[in-house]
Parts: sequence; structure tokens; C-alpha cells
Amino acid sequence: MAIVVPILSKYDPRGVREAERELEQFGRSVGDFAKKAALGIGIAVGALGSFALSAVKAAEEAEQENRRIEQIARSMNLFGDETSTVVKRLDEYASKVSRATAIDDGQIKVVQAKLLTFEELAKSAKTVGGAFDRATKAALDLEKAGFGDAASNAVQLGKALQDPIKGLTALTRSGVTFTKEQKDLIEELVRTNRTLEAQDLILGAIEQQVGGTAEATATASGRMKVAFDELKESIGVALLPLFGRLATKIVDDL
Repeated sequence: MAIVVPILSKYDPRGVREAERELEQFGRSVGDFAKKAALGIGIAVGALGSFALSAVKAAEEAEQENRRIEQIARSMNLFGDETSTVVKRLDEYASKVSRATAIDDGQIKVVQAKLLTFEELAKSAKTVGGAFDRATKAALDLEKAGFGDAASNAVQLGKALQDPIKGLTALTRSGVTFTKEQKDLIEELVRTNRTLEAQDLILGAIEQQVGGTAEATATASGRMKVAFDELKESIGVALLPLFGRLATKIVDDL
């Protein structure tokens, strides 16, 4: 703002008063600008802090989900010395499926945790694209096709794949259909100790009915959200050590 000071050939108090008013107005403008700038900086800092806290929380939740899977695997003694490797693979698979289906990887890990409690199925968790991975996707596809929620589907699938003869009935009640020929063949495979073949037949029947539904119904905005959540989680992982030290200090001081 320009300050106009009237120049007079002789002393005129009105000119002085006008100059004073101009200076006061200019001062108020500068003050308002400074306040707004400070407010903007405060909002930016606050938003940054909120994002950091959100990122740390996302990383903690992911860590908690992985620990749950690892604990189930260790308590059931499923993979021995390979447990950490298998858990890492399942984490990566959950992220891959999440990006393709726009389903939160936390929900996918809940499905994985439930499926791991069925020992006959869990044995294939080490195998990329094996029965375990197929069952994980089948639980999600069934949900997106309207057959209950993924976690409940995982339990039904686990029962059917653990004990195909008994579990098939429960799976059928949930809406999945099998022909008489398929049921007879599954029973024959189980009786002749060919459980893996029976599992393959069950999963094949489900995939024929609803396979790919979760991926087909994913939206672009959903995939973008998953990508952003993954970025936030990775930032949170980097911040976790600092946040842990800060939390420890606060607790100790209190």
C-alpha cells in the first residue's frame, strides 16, 4: 500500500493527520497479513502432524496384523524356521491382491489369519498360487458376488478344504453349488487320500462361479485410495522408531 504524505508550502495540521492515518492503516494491513501467514503456517504444521500420526497408526496396524498371522503360524507350528519367510510372503501377497481389488490389505490379512487355522490348507501357504492363495481370493470373490463377508467365507472355505466331505455341506448352505458328479468325485478323492486334488476341485468349482469378481468390481478411486494408504503406511514405518522413542519418553516423564 502506498503512503501519500501531502506536501504543503506551509504547516498544515490536516496534512499531518492524513499522513498518520495512512501509516496506521498500513500498519494494520501488515499486522493482518502476519496473522494470516502465521495461521497458514500453523494449519500446515497441524496438518503435517495429523498426517504423521495417521501414518504411524497405519504402520502400527499393519505390524499388528502381521504379528497376528505370525503368532498363529508359530502356535500351530506350521512352517518351523521358515515362519518369518512365509509371513513376509503372505504380507506381500495381501498387498498385491489389495492393489488389484481395491480391498484394504488389513481385511485380506484377516482372511489369511482365519485360513491359517485350518492345518490341511495352511500347508500350502508357502506356495505361490497354491490352494491357500486361491482360497484367499475366493473368500473375497464370494463377498463381492454377494455371498456374505470375506471373513465368514474364509471360515466356510477353511472347513471345506480341511475336511472336504463334512465341510462341503456348510459351503453349499452358504450358496455355492456343486453338481452330484463333483460331490461324488470329491468324496472319492478324500477316501483315497488325495486331499490336494479334492481341494483343487472345490476351489475350481468356486472360481468357475465367482472367480475374478473382486477385481472386476474394483473402482479407480478405490485403487487410488489403496495406493495412498500404502504410501502412508510406508511413511509410518519410517516414523515408527522416532514415535516409539517419543512415546517412551512421555510415559517415563509422566
